[in-house]
Amino acid sequence: MKCGLYKQMNKSIRNLIFTWSIILLSIVLTIIPLPDLINSFRLPWLAMTVIYFSIFNVALIGVLSAWLSGLILDLMAGGLMGENAMILSIISYLSYRFRFQIRVYPIWQIMVVVLLFLALGELLSLWIQGVSGTMNLSIIEWINISIAVIIWPIFMGFIQKMESVFLE
Repeated sequence: MKCGLYKQMNKSIRNLIFTWSIILLSIVLTIIPLPDLINSFRLPWLAMTVIYFSIFNVALIGVLSAWLSGLILDLMAGGLMGENAMILSIISYLSYRFRFQIRVYPIWQIMVVVLLFLALGELLSLWIQGVSGTMNLSIIEWINISIAVIIWPIFMGFIQKMESVFLE
């Protein structure tokens, strides 16, 4: 049963709460401590979330929101300040710019586009690390991107199911 307050909430406010809840959950999944055995295999949850919302739910996520969520991740992860903010802003802009073309693709082509966006984010990260003098080239990051692309349909289906439950 839905409570009275929930019924009275405006749909855009519920959408905003839902979107930022998923973004904050993806930040937590990105920075949560893991055992050493699986710590290296950390998926780019926040980048996947930004790509999803920039393509399929464009009402409340944009370049500024992606930049803010990247800045929050930079603050919490303790990395180079602004690195994730810039990368997520660029990914958000590109996925927002081509959202109409991407939406009509079959799932396997969407997975290829997500692979390109995540690879671009990794290349930008390598470039920023190279400029700052702390470049760390690792095959593990590319394996994480491959795993993220493979689980993309599950991730996309999960968020769509959550949207249908929370926003209806």
